Formats: sequence, C-alpha cells, structure tokens
Amino acid sequence: MLEKLREWLGLDEASQARKREIRSAIDRLIDGTDPRLALLPGAHDKLSTGMADTLDYLASLSWQDIEPVDLSLRGYATDKRLGLLFASPLSMLQALKASPVLTSFFQSASQGDEAWALMGMQCSESARFGMSEQNGEVRSDVAQVVVSFSQHRLMMPSPTREQLMRHASQRGLEVLIAVVARRLAMLQQQRLDLSSELDRLRLKLAMTGGTGVTVIDATGAASTQDTAEPEDPQQLQNRQRALTEALQPLAGLSELSGVLAVLADVLAHPADFFRVEPATVCLNRMGVRYDSASDDGVTELRYEQVVMGQINPVLRAILPVHVNRQRLQELEQQFAEELAVAEQRGDGGALVF
Repeated sequence: MLEKLREWLGLDEASQARKREIRSAIDRLIDGTDPRLALLPGAHDKLSTGMADTLDYLASLSWQDIEPVDLSLRGYATDKRLGLLFASPLSMLQALKASPVLTSFFQSASQGDEAWALMGMQCSESARFGMSEQNGEVRSDVAQVVVSFSQHRLMMPSPTREQLMRHASQRGLEVLIAVVARRLAMLQQQRLDLSSELDRLRLKLAMTGGTGVTVIDATGAASTQDTAEPEDPQQLQNRQRALTEALQPLAGLSELSGVLAVLADVLAHPADFFRVEPATVCLNRMGVRYDSASDDGVTELRYEQVVMGQINPVLRAILPVHVNRQRLQELEQQFAEELAVAEQRGDGGALVF
C-alpha cells in the first residue's frame, strides 16, 4: 500500500530517476541554446512536459536492421556498398584517419579492438546524359541521375553493436539541441533584418512627409529584399504594414520568455524538427540510379535518412559501420605512401558533418 502511494506521488525510485533524466536533458538544452534561460524563473517547469514527450519520441525512433558496413580493405573488395560510398580504399582510409572520435576510441585500451559506429554522409544527386543499353541498342543520350556520398563522419563509436543502438537516442537529443540552436539563430537574424528594414522605411516616411522627396540612407545596412525598397509614399506605407505584421510573431525573441517559447514549441512537436526515415537506392558501380536491383551490376543500398530542422532542413544519410583496429592498421600499411602524399597536398583534413 505504501509503495503504491509513493508511486502515485512520484516518490518511488523509477519516478525520481525519470525526473533526473528530464532535468538533465533540459539543462543540456539550455546550455546548448541560451544559457541565460537557467536564470529565468519557472523555465524548467515550462519545458518539463515537452522534454518528457521528446525523450519518449527519441527513444521510439525505429532504426532499420541494416547489416553494418565493414570499413576495411577486405570489406571494400567484397561489399559492393563500399564502392558506392567511397571513391577508393584510400578515400575510405582518409575518412577514418580524419575521425577524432574513432582515434580517441582506439587510444583507450579499455575499449578493445572492435568499434561499431554510425556514419553520417551528405547524399547528393545530379542529372546528366549518359550511355545505356536498351533493347540491345546502346544509346548515349539517356537521362541519368547520379547519386554520390561525401562528408563522411563517424559518430558514437561503441564496443558492441547493441551498445551503439542504445546510444542512438542520446545522439538524437544532441542533434535536436543543435537544431533548436540553429532555429533560434535564424529567427533572431530574421527579426533583426526585418527591424532594420522597418527602421529605414520609417525614416524615409518621416523625412518625405508624403512629398516623395528621396532621402539618402546613410545607415549602410543592406535590405533583406532582393529588390530595392519602394520610393513612393503609399508603397512605403504598404511595405511598413507588411513588415510590422511579419515582425509580430518574432517580437518576443527580444526577451527570454520569447526564446523559452521557441524551445517549448520544438519540444511539443519534436517530429517536425528531427526524424529518421528509411531510404533505399539502387545504384550501379558508377553511382547511376536504377528503379530496382534486378539489373546486372546494380546494388541495393539501404540507409537511414535523418531530417534536421524545419526551415531549410538539413538531410544526412546514416549507416551502421564496423571498424577493426588490426584491419585499420593493415589499411594504413597498404596505402602508407598514398596517404602521405595526400596529407602533403592537404587532402587529409578534418571532414565536416
């Protein structure tokens, strides 16, 4: 009876652990967006329900059961997917060497010799006309779509595949925090741009007095519009009204309460700002996309597509990978000279997410 009462009051160990998890997540969100919110009374309470729902959402994200790609010389020779992801074994080695998290993982003796990680990539498509055989006839004017992968980055190296999947929701929170920070920055910049243009329009209206006299703008600020600002007093007034209306939903961002409202809105609709979608492409060895893998020389490539953000969303392809310490050393020995030359040319720099 007493235990049920404690559970109803939220005093049992499971409830207390959940509260600590939510509070820790809110602290990470505030630190990653606007640390001043920590001083705002009631900030944690206003974000608590949304953060609980967000953590549940992140934990519920379903990942495909995709066979990890073995990033090794042997894997490159036997797994056709690797030839679609990297231009050569050397470029694969460069990506591995440029990964600070992988280097740190193998430098720790307690981690062992096996690393399981997620590899994020930029997936790009380009159209071209190429050669193709149709009904026994070779044509050179066939429209084709070429798919390529770049900006490879390893994330969350773990000693086991099971542990990697458990860390996926934690990584999801980190990404969502980055998305919120990006959204705040974009909204704040939009507010500043609109306010700057509105100030210039008001100056013109005040100086012209409806006479249409042109006033030189000495502020040096650039207009947010692709076209020049209007000069006619009536057009200026119309534009002023439009800017005032556009600024109304952004006005609150000048105060911490408005910033808190943006965070609460994202936590109330996390799927609108971060989601994982299954994706499949069928490519030949040149990266040309096909409708299916039934044709000879065409490989089916399954991966996760992560969608981040609502305004100008960022897309990334995600694949599970496996790296063995000894096989990595074999790869380094095989391409030691080529790697040294590439580093001298500056081709072995850090890769960007």
